[in-house]
Amino acid sequence: MTTLFDILKKDCKGTFHWLETASDIETAKARVLKLSSESQDEFVVFRGIDLQVVAKFPAAQPTPKYSGN
Repeated sequence: MTTLFDILKKDCKGTFHWLETASDIETAKARVLKLSSESQDEFVVFRGIDLQVVAKFPAAQPTPKYSGN
């Protein structure tokens, strides 16, 4: 049996949306790291075979701007 890993993105309302599936955990993590470098959204990797979240990538916090004062 093949274990697949779903990549989900959490929107501002707290709803998760499926993005894609990876065939192994390392590929899923690498993909989420790339996605999270381009977005401030939260992502999770979900293992459907046992309904477990196996990795969480919290939303990136915006970098504070220096006001110069």
